[in-house]
Formats: sequence, structure tokens, C-alpha cells
Amino acid sequence: MRKFFVFLCSGLFITLPVVRGFSLAGVDATASEKVQSSQVTKNISAEGSCAVVEMTAEQCQLLALQRARASAIEQASGVAVSSSTIVTNFRLAVDFIKTYAKGFIVNEKVEWLPLGQYQKDKSTAPIPEYRVKIIADVHTPEKKIKPIGLDANLNGGIFKDGEKARIDIKSGRKAKIAVFNISADDKVAMLFPNDYEKNYTVSEKGSLTIPDKDSKVELVMQTLPGHKRDAEAFFVAVMDGDYGGDFMNLFTPFHQMSLSQFFKKYSEIADYCEDVILTYEVVKDKES
Repeated sequence: MRKFFVFLCSGLFITLPVVRGFSLAGVDATASEKVQSSQVTKNISAEGSCAVVEMTAEQCQLLALQRARASAIEQASGVAVSSSTIVTNFRLAVDFIKTYAKGFIVNEKVEWLPLGQYQKDKSTAPIPEYRVKIIADVHTPEKKIKPIGLDANLNGGIFKDGEKARIDIKSGRKAKIAVFNISADDKVAMLFPNDYEKNYTVSEKGSLTIPDKDSKVELVMQTLPGHKRDAEAFFVAVMDGDYGGDFMNLFTPFHQMSLSQFFKKYSEIADYCEDVILTYEVVKDKES
């Protein structure tokens, strides 16, 4: 079947069958409000900062925000994150993204603080430092199922422009599978299942490769325009096979949401799921 490129998220292209009238929806503005208050730690205050070193101002702002989120999740769940409040190493972005699986920020209020300066010592010139403060509500899952035994692996940790991603998933028992992309522009979208491939289930001790060799969808890595390097992640979730929920009933395939909108929806089913975050970087080809 003939395919074509569709720009989905900042660092990811997908290829889809040619379908007349297909288009990507905008940001979801109607996230569900159903969150169990007993599992939510409200009004957590956290700050983050990032000094501009070999990255764009936009990337630096997002990294500061990710650092603040990681700090809020740490307060709610006890997971350890980087102790440094100043971030100059872009590779730390993948570590901050990993914390999103430890607690889910279902609501956040962002306040940008005055631009500061970072100076390692008096022998070096100061550089701009973005600083942000958030007030966040963090949902901590309380599992209501026996372990599913999710094991997921990505076919690489660093991709060049144009390389294709593949995810190998194993499950200890019957489960429904979904794959989401956490993109470098701070959006989340469900990639699988989708309108072309709706049945993503595995049996006991079953395995699945996404996308498989016969899939109508391919995952082609790209950096954001103007970026030399981006950090992103796949969020892989498996739902208990006996639970009556369905990913397609809760999420619209390829429909981009804000991070908090996504986790507010996911928190409705998180007690019946296992999940893992597979982080990666996309690097611009020097010759392109």
C-alpha cells in the first residue's frame, strides 16, 4: 500500500496509508476531570532552571520546566532526581522525562520568573538562565491488579534524522497495549492503536513489535526545525486484559494533548495498567 509522510510531533514523522481528508487534530481542550482525589497530592510548589548552553532558548525553557516537574514528582512519590537546580547539560532532559512514569502531573500552573544569570566561576562569562515555578497536582497510581510483567525496549537510544524506531514489547499475561509519543514540543499523542491498526493485544507471555513488518505505520525520527538535538520518549502502557477499559475509547489516535491533559486522562485507567517510558534523542545529520 502506498504511504506518505505526515508530520505528527516535533521529533517524529509517521507514514500512513493515503486517506483522503486525513488531518491531524489540534490540542485537546476537553480532558476528562475524573481523578480520584485520594491519589492526588495537590498544590506542590517546585522550581526549575536551565542555562542556555548549546541549545535554543525554546529548548532551554522546556528543560527548566521539565526540571520543575521532576522536582514536583519527587515530592509526591519520593523518586530521586538530579540534585542540581542549574541544568546546563541537555542530555539530562531524558532523565527528567523518565520521572513522568513515577507520578503523573494532572494539573499545573506555570509562572516564569525573571531571567537570571549562571556563572560557573569568575573566570567564565555569565550566561542567560531561564527560571520557572510551577504549582502542580501529582497523581500517584495505586495498582488494583496483579503485576502484568511489562518489558519494553527501543531499538536505539540516539537516532539520526530519517532513522526508524521500533519497539519490542513483552507481557507476562494477557494485556492491551498502547504507545504514546512525548514529543520535544511538550505534547503527547497516541500512536498505537489507531484507526488503521486497532487490535494491539498480547496473550500470556506474549510479545509484539511496534510497528511490525506489515504495519501501515512507520516511525521516522526527525528533529524540530532549527534544532540540532531533541530529547523525546515513547510512553508504553499495557492494560490488564480482563479490565473493561479500552485505549481507543479514551484517546484519539494522533491527537496532540498537553502533558497534564494526557496524564489526567491516563490517571483514569492507570491503576489497571503498567507503563514504562523509553527515552531517546534525535540528532540532526551534519550534512543535512
